[in-house]
Amino acid sequence: MTYGRTSRTLAAATLVGVALMLAVATSAYAFDETTDTIPPFNEENCGGCHQPYFTVGSGVHGSYTTTTSKCRMCHSVHVAPAGGVLLLPSSTIQGTCFTCHDGTGGKGVYGAIAARGLAVGGRHSTETTNVVPGGDALTGGSAAQSFRGQGGTLTCTDCHSPHGSEIVTAFPGDRRRISGMPPLTLTRMLRQRPGEATQAVSEYGSDWCLACHRGRRSGLPTTHNHPVESLTTTANPYNYRVAAILATDAPTSTAVLGSIGMTNRGYLWPYPRPTLMRGHYPICQQCHEDTRYVGELTPAGTQGDAATWTVSAADGTVSTDNPRFQNFPHETTGYRLLVEATTTAYSDDLCLNCHPVAQLP
Repeated sequence: MTYGRTSRTLAAATLVGVALMLAVATSAYAFDETTDTIPPFNEENCGGCHQPYFTVGSGVHGSYTTTTSKCRMCHSVHVAPAGGVLLLPSSTIQGTCFTCHDGTGGKGVYGAIAARGLAVGGRHSTETTNVVPGGDALTGGSAAQSFRGQGGTLTCTDCHSPHGSEIVTAFPGDRRRISGMPPLTLTRMLRQRPGEATQAVSEYGSDWCLACHRGRRSGLPTTHNHPVESLTTTANPYNYRVAAILATDAPTSTAVLGSIGMTNRGYLWPYPRPTLMRGHYPICQQCHEDTRYVGELTPAGTQGDAATWTVSAADGTVSTDNPRFQNFPHETTGYRLLVEATTTAYSDDLCLNCHPVAQLP
């Protein structure tokens, strides 16, 4: 279906937009997918804005035509607020994004953790800072960069491309965004050039993170961090979509190529390393991801016993889910966005997921 092609489609989209605005008693037009009563996957309802469903180039962020009415959903040509940027309906980019992706009430990637009565241990702070931890490529220390937010601060569009241009390859992720709908393989509209990166990165993995955290790159004159798999260490690095993971949740020393998403089998590395792990480092997201219990290596460290991955509901509403929240890299309960940590510190258990005691010098 092409937007702007038929009056029927425009009418359906308009009716849905009006219904949603009337249903939400806040300044935001956020769609609450945890309580929505509109039948999903129905062209006359959700399909009015999201057909084909949740694919880049379509949905609310794409499928533009010469007769489209979609631009005005985010741009106010003559009534933009004073000081507004890009003719947006809000005075900030983040405010515009939150018109739909409302971060209040525990229904979005920001705010869900606090809404469940827990403390945030790590987060990417938007529109408050331009200082990047590990951003200095020479020293490995923090460094200031120029971003797209107010005053040059980090904002949503530094990582996400709202029009779906120059984005990474789609990858499976943990996040359950819609009630009754499992996690999907999506691009998350992640830019190939996050921040002010000069080199495009087509796969979400270490090199994507290193576009801003340049001082965390392995192979620099001085070691600043745990070695990570990237284009600096190998010509064909593993990434989030294709990495060496354990073959099953049950104790196993066998590794297969698979996605880190929708499983906890990508966070345990037995020793001696299985064939597919030899000569490789972990990628950033194998230590920094949504907080969870990943499982344990067996006492000798020769096998990994991965914890069952369970994501049954959106926005952390089910406390037994593992991981409970799927908000990374926006915010997590883990210190410095680590997969296993308290809100204030990491523990040795994180290290022992890959370095059994018997292997230590």
